[in-house]
Amino acid sequence: MRYHRPVPLETPLRLHARVTGTEGRKVFVDGSISMETDPSVAVVTADGVFVTPDPDRTGPCSRACRPGGPPRRPPSRAD
Repeated sequence: MRYHRPVPLETPLRLHARVTGTEGRKVFVDGSISMETDPSVAVVTADGVFVTPDPDRTGPCSRACRPGGPPRRPPSRAD
């Protein structure tokens, strides 16, 4: 994260992110934060690389969450 200007407290902000590319399991992302009153000026910019887990190497939870895996039950509500 790169702070270009001070980020004011208790001020509405606008966050923007976009995927800029993929390479295998890697996902490249750019993002910015601006004030809602002036969305054209970024006060913070950032970029990152996210790696999706390999379901064959991460255990049973990851395999169950793959497309076609078992459906998830909604959490129970305590009344």
